[in-house]
Amino acid sequence: MSNSFALDDSDLQYNSISLGYSSSSVEGYSQKVNQLSVGGTYLLNDNIYLGGGLSSATFSPPKVTQVNYAGVDIFVGYRIGISRTTDITLSADYSSTDITEAGYSGITQNAVSAGLGLRSLVSPNIELGTGVSLVNYQNESTTSSVALSSGTATQFSAGIKYFLSKEFALRGAYGYSSSNSSNGKTYTSNSVGITGLYYFQ
Repeated sequence: MSNSFALDDSDLQYNSISLGYSSSSVEGYSQKVNQLSVGGTYLLNDNIYLGGGLSSATFSPPKVTQVNYAGVDIFVGYRIGISRTTDITLSADYSSTDITEAGYSGITQNAVSAGLGLRSLVSPNIELGTGVSLVNYQNESTTSSVALSSGTATQFSAGIKYFLSKEFALRGAYGYSSSNSSNGKTYTSNSVGITGLYYFQ
């Protein structure tokens, strides 16, 4: 598929480094999952971009001292420029997360996902974005007492980005996830987060 608006004609930026914080609420728990993340994306040509990131999170459910998450993910994306200020994006992602509980050995959760997104620069300083992803995850070990199973998930996100300058921006985002595990249970979560981004050529 050829783009009607190539990269040179687009006002959207892809080359970036980011640092973010998010807080998630999981249905059935009053405690929050707090996460820090660093990441980046790089546009290889008019259409294809690569990215990845590292994340660290903590969760303290009832009767458990603390659950720690350490994750890494990599992804490849394809941009379709539908106007000078609007892109559709297609992406494929792989992530691996080590989950450990104090006093127990952990499990590793591997996940693959496919995503569809939309980005639009609605003014010189404001960009809106939304996306949906379908995820399939698999646990490699069940030696931990952390109650996570293999299964599938559907994730939705929406955000607003404000450009402080051409190079720096802040993004606020909301996320929703619904997962169906192999134990027959359904888990839902809601998250809010803020990210600082630095853009480069």
